[in-house]
This record gives sequence, C-alpha cells and structure tokens, in this order.
Amino acid sequence: MSKTRDDLTITEALRDPLIAMVLRADGVKLDDFKRLLETAARKREQRTSPVGKFLNVISNNPAAMCSFC
Repeated sequence: MSKTRDDLTITEALRDPLIAMVLRADGVKLDDFKRLLETAARKREQRTSPVGKFLNVISNNPAAMCSFC
C-alpha cells in the first residue's frame, strides 16, 4: 500500500498562487507567513508521540514493561 501526501510543504505553500492572493487580501507579508509555518513545524517536531513516551518509560524503568504485558 502506498501513502499519498495531501498536505503542502512549506515551499509549496509559499509558491501557491491562491495562498498568495489570500495573504495579500489579508495584508499578511510572505516572510511573516513563512516564519509562522516554520515555527509551527518546529513545534510539531518537538511533540512526543504516545509510542515515544512508552519507549522512554520502559527504557528508563524496564520493570514498567511488566505492566504492559
């Protein structure tokens, strides 16, 4: 099974003519929008997934693994 990507990359969003028109209409500068997207992407990368939390718990406390068996 192949997964398709439905979301635009930051570069694609910054080049999209429709997004550019909306930004202009709202008085938003492209550089400000770029910074917003980059900040959001960094924050999203920093989030820990439930699997990551689980792995962190069991790596720091192997006995905790027994509660998941």
